[in-house]
Amino acid sequence: AAAALVLPRATGAGALTAMRRDAPRHRSPNAGWPEAAVAGALGFALAGPRHYGEQRVDDGWMGDGRADLDAADIRAALWLCRAAWLVLMLAVAALALV
Repeated sequence: AAAALVLPRATGAGALTAMRRDAPRHRSPNAGWPEAAVAGALGFALAGPRHYGEQRVDDGWMGDGRADLDAADIRAALWLCRAAWLVLMLAVAALALV
């Protein structure tokens, strides 16, 4: 959510809302949190019904935005990931100074 503050297109509030609402519904206890955060921050709908090989998976959506994403959306998600790593590195550096 903090990383969303440095991207004009992202919202920290959207990330927190989607995490609180959608992450616990993910089949993975770990993957739902970052997936829901990205979906909420950028206004995406991720996961949802899809196919893995021959098997159809009917999972719920993470986020309540657009599901039809393009290359620009992938670039935005990559920038959000980079910003999250930067926030993490700054937090670790600050803790190391304490």
